[in-house]
Order: sequence, then C-alpha cells, then structure tokens
Amino acid sequence: MSFVALYRRYRPTTFEKVIGQDHIVKTLTNQITTNRIGHAYLFTGTRGTGKTSLAKIFSKAINCENPVNGSPCGKCASCIALSDPSNIDIVEIDAASNNGVNEIRELRENVQYPPVSCRYKVYIIDEVHMLTGAAFNALLKTLEEPPKHVVFILATTEAHKIPATILSRCMRFDFKLISTEKIASVIASIYDGEGKKYQPEAVNLIASAGEGSMRDALSIADTALSYGTGELTYDDVVNILGSCNENVLYEFVYAIINGQTGKVLEKINETFALGKSAGVLIKDITSYIRNILVVKSCANANAMLKLPEDKFNRISSLAELTNESRLLRILTVFAEAENNLKYSNRPRIIFETAAVKCTCPDEDFDINALLGRIKDLENKLEKGVKVITESAPQVEIKTVEPIKAEEKPIKEEVKEVKEERKAIFSVSVDEIKGKLLSNLRHHGHEMLWHVMQSVKVEVRGNVLVLLTINEGDDEIIDRVDNRENIEEALSCYLPFELQVKKSDEGKKLDKIDEETERIKKIFGSDIVIIKD
Repeated sequence: MSFVALYRRYRPTTFEKVIGQDHIVKTLTNQITTNRIGHAYLFTGTRGTGKTSLAKIFSKAINCENPVNGSPCGKCASCIALSDPSNIDIVEIDAASNNGVNEIRELRENVQYPPVSCRYKVYIIDEVHMLTGAAFNALLKTLEEPPKHVVFILATTEAHKIPATILSRCMRFDFKLISTEKIASVIASIYDGEGKKYQPEAVNLIASAGEGSMRDALSIADTALSYGTGELTYDDVVNILGSCNENVLYEFVYAIINGQTGKVLEKINETFALGKSAGVLIKDITSYIRNILVVKSCANANAMLKLPEDKFNRISSLAELTNESRLLRILTVFAEAENNLKYSNRPRIIFETAAVKCTCPDEDFDINALLGRIKDLENKLEKGVKVITESAPQVEIKTVEPIKAEEKPIKEEVKEVKEERKAIFSVSVDEIKGKLLSNLRHHGHEMLWHVMQSVKVEVRGNVLVLLTINEGDDEIIDRVDNRENIEEALSCYLPFELQVKKSDEGKKLDKIDEETERIKKIFGSDIVIIKD
C-alpha cells in the first residue's frame, strides 16, 4: 500500500470529528435536521482550518438516507455511492487551474442534468477567488437561481477578492484558527494510535508551529514521526523546524539585555555560519522575547507556554534582568527589521543593525526605550544600588590653615565668583539654547531635552521666553519640576524670569496653506506656482 500523509489519512468524515469549528458545524447540522438546505455556501478562512473537509462531509450528509445527528451514516446506498472516487454527483473543481469563462460555461450546462444516484448534485469550487471577472459573471445567474437538485459550495482563503454580487448570493461561514491546545490533543491521539512515544512539550511545539492550521501542524507531525525511532523530544522538533538552538537564543538575548554589543555580533556571526537566514533568526528571537514578556507579565506563564521546566527556568532568569518597556522596545525594533528585510538585498546588515540598536538603549530616544531606562534606575534604587554615571574625581584633603589678615574671607571669594555670571540679555539666544540642551542631557533629563529640541528661545530684557510649536509641549515644560530643571541648567547666568508660551508660527503656516489651496481652486493647481 502506498504511503498516505497524516492529514489525508486522518481527515474527518463526520461533523463530530471536525475540530475548532463548532459554530459552523452547529448551523449546518441544524439545516440538515430541519431540511433547510441552501443553494449556495461560501466557506472562507485560513488554510488548513477544515473548509474542504467540511464541504465533503456536508455534501454526503445532505444526500444521506439516514443521517446520525446530522452526519452521514456511511452505511446507506447514497453514502456508499458517494465514497466511490468515480462518482459524479459530487464534483470538485479547482478554480486555480479552471478559472476561465469557458470552464464556467461548461459547468452551467452540466448543472441541468440531475444527479445519478443521490438527491443533490454538489459542486465544490475550491480557491474560487481565482476565477476571472468574466467567469464570475458567467457563474452569477446560475448561482442565484440554480436547479433544485444543485448545491454550490465555494471555498476560498481570500474572500475580499470575490465580487459583492457573488457574496450576496451565498450563505457565508468564516472558519476560525484552531487553538494550539486542540491541535496538540489531535496530534497526541494520532501518535498514540501510531505507537509513537513523545514528550508533551514536543507535541505542544508542533501544535504551536502550525499557527492555527491543522494541516500545517499535521505535516510537521508527519515529518517528526519519521525523524527517529525513539522518543520524540522538544529538541528534535526544534531541529525539524530549522529553528535556532535554545542555548544560542538564550546567550543572544542575554547579551542584548546586558548591552554586550561585541558578544551579540559574535553570536550573529556564529549563527550565520551555520546557514541560518536573517528571517528565521528574527522569527525565533521575537518568539523568544515574547515568551520572556509572558513570563514577566503573567502569573501562570508556563501554563500558557508549556515549555520544559529547564527552559522555562532560563527564560524566567532573563525576565528578572529587564522590564516590560525594554522588552516591548526590542520586539518593536525586530518587527521593523523583519518588515525591512522584504526590501533589502543585504539582510544580515538589517539584522545586525536591529540587534546593536537593542543593545544600546542609552542612544535610543523612543518612549518605550526611555521608560525602560527609567524603570531600570528605579529598580536599582529600590535595591540600594548606587547609580554613578561618571567616575568621581579624587579629592586631596589638606589641612586648612588660619585665614591671614591680608587674605579675603571665603564668603567674599564666593561672592566674586557669583558676580562673574552674565546677565541673560547680554548673550545670544543660540548660546543660551546650546547651554540649556547640553546641561539638560548632562544631568539626565532626556525627556525634557527631547522636547526642547523644537522650542524657540527669545530674550526680552531679563525675561527668557520659550515658544513651543508642537501641541502639548507648553504643558510639559510648564510643569514645576521641568521649570526647576531648566533654571538649574541655566544657573550659569544671573537670575532671570522664565515664561512659556505657544508660538503662532504653526497658525501662520496653516493660514498660508489655506490661502494656497484657495488660490489653486480658483486658478487651477497646474497654473499656480508657489515660491518660497
């Protein structure tokens, strides 16, 4: 006997064996039991979710002489006749290869002939979205008013490509992705029937790799069944999927979290030397970071992840080294890199750039990166760790000698130093803003430094005016703590008054744009030329 793939051998033959589509099964069985059979159905959903299988079951069920709870009995004359591959009462059409108007015209002629041995003649048109516009038009009238003995079942993964005139004539059923738990239970029962020993974590990984598709998961399970004669382990499935070794992922993510740029580049070089592609690496890393985020955020993390205990413990140790904001930023960076891979012929550079960016949060001014750094500092302060940004200079302690008569008192020296400070109206605005930005960043006020980039500085006498352009910046700057930080950053000048105002520059630009559009409407956009 020739080999038959698992997904074909274990294809469901009754409604009870259909997995994860209870809402559709319930509707179809009720139609059969109440004899309310429609003339056209549309089954849509992701690949491997049971569209074709359910179409075949439904085709037999509506022709069955003695249905059992809506499902075909498999024993009556109709069921036996329909089980024969040569039967012509159930016609399967692949629209991907029969998508022309001539094929549909032939179908339209054949529907006039009654079924040979059954009550209904069923046409299952798979990948129906592949039909041409002319073919859809040829099918339209027949689909709306077919003979009483004909039922159409259209199956597609891309319902948005089907004309609205076709959709409106069909009863639509949307197939959901199948849960990982249900896929894992099916694979486990198949392995038990095949006599294959396995680790529960290995089966869960296969089910997770299927990403909601039963057929994809069973294809992986079929490969795993032939991988070896012994027990199927978690690491075996990792090798079958072509994913990175867990040890490599752990060391790579550990180096990212700890900011070890050199170590990260070394690991990238080692992994590429093994023949792994950038796309596979990004997929594995984002999945690993996602697991860390689940451990960091959820109390019952391992109930969700279903990982081996040793691997879960390693992920938990990484979760203790970082925070949610940092993990979220890493996921965002790698997601952007995965999207950029589609448009680059140098994927390694894209991947290395993303990895190095994740190791240097101090150079990243994204809001999640800033929040992550703030949380790291808060955690260190809670644990009593001293946070030192610069090495403290060595101070030589000398014995203080009595003040001699000719020497000036210390208070007078301090007074003289203060008198050396300049008045704010005696220096240029460029110097003031440069000093302000430099001191804000030096003292770690990154958020305020970022806001001040777009602020315009004006000096009116002894008043320093900060004019904001972006919406909401004035409220941020006018907070008490931020005003104090600005005054501290400009403490090298004599005391001054600080005012924060909204700039009318944005309003002027909006008014210019409005006038420009008005002129274009009057004279035509192809005639009007706007000069700066």
